[in-house]
Amino acid sequence: MPYDPSATVTDQVHASIKSSLQNLRSKVDPDSVDDAYIDTVIVHSPLSTLAQTLEAWHALETYVPHRIRNLGISNCTLPILRELCTSSHTTVKPSVVQNRFYEDTLFDVPLRAFCRENQIIYQSFWTLTANPDLVRSQPVQQLARHVKITPAAAFYTLVMGLKDVAVLNGTKNESRMKEDLAAPKQVEDFTQKQPDLWQQILTEFRGLIGESSSM
Repeated sequence: MPYDPSATVTDQVHASIKSSLQNLRSKVDPDSVDDAYIDTVIVHSPLSTLAQTLEAWHALETYVPHRIRNLGISNCTLPILRELCTSSHTTVKPSVVQNRFYEDTLFDVPLRAFCRENQIIYQSFWTLTANPDLVRSQPVQQLARHVKITPAAAFYTLVMGLKDVAVLNGTKNESRMKEDLAAPKQVEDFTQKQPDLWQQILTEFRGLIGESSSM
């Protein structure tokens, strides 16, 4: 860790950001640390208490927008996210929420709705690994057959079809990368040719994760 774990949360944040800016300086001009910036810093998870989470957030806010462009948080619940967005003590609201997309959190339906209402990007991770039953489900298999893509790729596109969801894909297999990257355009073409069937499939998929089609 690039900081002293016994230090205050504020000091830990400053030490961590200083280390990151040093590591991210230009290779062409290694003395340009003053010009380095971080596009997005994501807090890995809320800290032990809300007060500590807000303290870390306040420390990060001091770098926005010049040294850090955006702030985000991962493994976050709706009460914590709402506090970061609405508290009178915060000045920079999250741009990104990065959460597991799986049944244990009921697929974050209310949290994702809050993200849409507040222009926050929801990034899903553990999307494929945590959901083998959904990958085998009828709407996913139906889309895969109609578009002639893999069930995994079909599943990703349906998750993306939930509005304002970005899927984090961790595959190291080059052929799967190509398949997954090509799938959204293939599905887009399908939605234009068969919009009613696409809406039917998407509605069935939403039903499987407990999300109404009006959301």
